[in-house]
Amino acid sequence: MEYSDVRQRPARSLRASGPGFDPVASKLRRPLTRPGTISRSSLLGRLTRDDLRPIVSLVAPSGYGKTTLLSQWAERSGQPFAWVSIDEHDNDPKVLLSYVAEALDRVQPVGERVFEALASPVSSVPGSVVPRLGSAFWSMTEPLVLVLDDVHLLHQTECRDALSVLADHVPGGSRLVLAGRNEPPLRIARLRAEGRISEIGPGDLSLTREEAISLWHAAGVTLGQDDLTALHQRTEGWPAAISFGGDDRLVSQYMEAEFLARVSHRHRVFLTRTAVLDRMCGPLCEAVLELPGSAATLAELSRSNLLLVPLDRRRMWYRYHHLFRDMLLADLERLEPGLVPVLRRRAAQWCLRHGRTEEALEYFMAAGDVDAAAGLRGELAKERGPGASGAPSLTAAELRVLPLLATHLSFPEIGAEMFLSPHTVKSQAMSIYRKLGASSRHQAVTRARDLGLLEG
Repeated sequence: MEYSDVRQRPARSLRASGPGFDPVASKLRRPLTRPGTISRSSLLGRLTRDDLRPIVSLVAPSGYGKTTLLSQWAERSGQPFAWVSIDEHDNDPKVLLSYVAEALDRVQPVGERVFEALASPVSSVPGSVVPRLGSAFWSMTEPLVLVLDDVHLLHQTECRDALSVLADHVPGGSRLVLAGRNEPPLRIARLRAEGRISEIGPGDLSLTREEAISLWHAAGVTLGQDDLTALHQRTEGWPAAISFGGDDRLVSQYMEAEFLARVSHRHRVFLTRTAVLDRMCGPLCEAVLELPGSAATLAELSRSNLLLVPLDRRRMWYRYHHLFRDMLLADLERLEPGLVPVLRRRAAQWCLRHGRTEEALEYFMAAGDVDAAAGLRGELAKERGPGASGAPSLTAAELRVLPLLATHLSFPEIGAEMFLSPHTVKSQAMSIYRKLGASSRHQAVTRARDLGLLEG
């Protein structure tokens, strides 16, 4: 039995002392770590080093291992853990706070006054229940970690306000952990300024190349080092995708169930149609969709952690996770194939109006607008002058794709060979065409051979 378990007191009966609901005992038990799970040693060390910060915010989309990390922390910690797994039924403040009180009471008694307030049908949540529970929490003498998992499911105002009060009553040496898909309902800016919060996000939870390879080897995946590196780059370290071994079908099923099935039809249309964009901001989305309010929709979706990656500190520009974008584009091309070039031309025209000529060229080429692309290539050549006629600078990824462009393989076949999606291969090919001043695959290969980038 683990340390955090043996220190806990026997459970009281929530049915007898609570507000009259049927409790779910499993909600107060920490989930066990699955065999074969990668140990997140660096993050566990960080949680230990930040022990002077009483609040821990753990925010990431589904599949990033938030619960797994916290479970590993509980297994290795010398402190007792009080755990509440939140669900939709907890959007009743007395239900939620009864679970919190019970979890704390299993570690150290919180006092009968707390449970009396919870049981009373006339007691005020903000006027009686929350102050008593906050005071009991603050008075606890034994340091502990209180974990509230899946707090993004709380939308009731009194429930969210109660969490903010609890955050102000964490006793010395203890921690309050709020884990979920959205930013927790706390005064985050103030907590940051006071140095009282430790924040862990998707970038922190992404598996490193070494962690991913270790997981694949344990699962019996046998690939060369270059192929493993390419697969890690494609998954961007997303633990859920890595656990599926990069299997497109399994990853797509997971994303459908965990992301797209949970959004409205309006949001799903926005997601699929903006998938034509390599990166996006509010004004660009409005221009491409020709739909007022698209900027607000982007801001709303960015807060919901739907595999949207911010590209700047001001959170003006975003891109989709590679795998998410691949799935959205596949849906768009299946459902509205004739709209794809239209959206890309609109994106190109917006880029032209805003001085983003090279991006406009890529969108025109992706849209198959040969005349517009040729005209822009001519303009760019004039701007660069005669000194720009040397061999272009291709990225390492483009240099890996280039030799396969000289073969008979199609984009999907190249993708299968390199563990890349067809969309990624096409994007890299378009970039190669642009840099080589070519309008077709054959011209790009010929130009690359002339410049010594390819043999023969």
